[in-house]
Amino acid sequence: MTFAPLGARSDPKRIPVKRTRAMLAALPVALLAAAALVGCSSSGGGSGQAVDSAISADASGAACAAAGDTSKSVAVEGEFGELLTLTSEPPLAKVKELQRSVLIEGETTPYAAGETANASVTIFNGKTGETINHLAAGPLPNDQEQLQGAAWAYEAVRCAAPGQRVAIAVSAVEAVGGDPAEVGFTDVAEDDPFVFVIDFAEPHDQFADCESLTPRDEKYPEVDLGDGASEPTITIPECMEAPEDLEIEVLVEGSGEVVAADESIMTNYVGVYWNGAERFDGNWSETGTLFSTAAGALIDGFTEAMVGQKIGSTILVTVPSELGYNDGNTRTFVLQLVSKAE
Repeated sequence: MTFAPLGARSDPKRIPVKRTRAMLAALPVALLAAAALVGCSSSGGGSGQAVDSAISADASGAACAAAGDTSKSVAVEGEFGELLTLTSEPPLAKVKELQRSVLIEGETTPYAAGETANASVTIFNGKTGETINHLAAGPLPNDQEQLQGAAWAYEAVRCAAPGQRVAIAVSAVEAVGGDPAEVGFTDVAEDDPFVFVIDFAEPHDQFADCESLTPRDEKYPEVDLGDGASEPTITIPECMEAPEDLEIEVLVEGSGEVVAADESIMTNYVGVYWNGAERFDGNWSETGTLFSTAAGALIDGFTEAMVGQKIGSTILVTVPSELGYNDGNTRTFVLQLVSKAE
């Protein structure tokens, strides 16, 4: 579900994201922090409201997380796997402990331990009903260690199965890993609910097709920048191994001022998982998204890629796990440094 690279985190070196979306291999809840509201509504189609599920325990036999009044009250509209709209009347009831409800029943056998699901996530502010973020389909591992720091994601996936839509309701303080006001949710109390609605598909295909794809060298994936105004496309063939170190390549060198530490920069970005090049987060617009290069504001790899570059540059950066979300996943970003913030 993490997850771009900005936001408050319970451990500054583990959870970074503007995520929006964080999304998915560890779905860092921090993605909530800087996530801009998704202004559009989803297209019509499937709907979801709590149903009785045939799955009551995960593959190991451990009971699934219990439903509660808040998770049972969640109702959404939207196509499976796409941006959803919350149709429940806000505010939803406050939450003390994590609650889990199934909105659409899928297959009746849960994912095996260690299996990687393919999941999309829409995140809602249960107090206001607003959409916080949507994470496009990407890998979500059924692995408690990999999802450390995002207990809601693990509780969602361990009892899930392909075709299932799940609603997780948690307190705001649990969702963001601290005081909601410190990450921008000034009108939200610690026990107000955040809702994660996750659509689960078939197990994640780990690699992109390698046939006829020839990497230009051993370090860098293929990038199609298009017209420069729209989001670029990143292709990572199976034949390329993830680098162990941070890899930075300037695709287009700008002519503006050099970015320094502790500055506010308007930045466009798109990020993919190395395995399969599944997009997990991004925002590409005329003005860009506000990021800070102050220590701890971004994942380490993202900050290192920005500082020292010229405004107007477009940069390709591959971030190993220890310089990113520390979840075992390597991620690749294309960054466009639009301007320095006024």
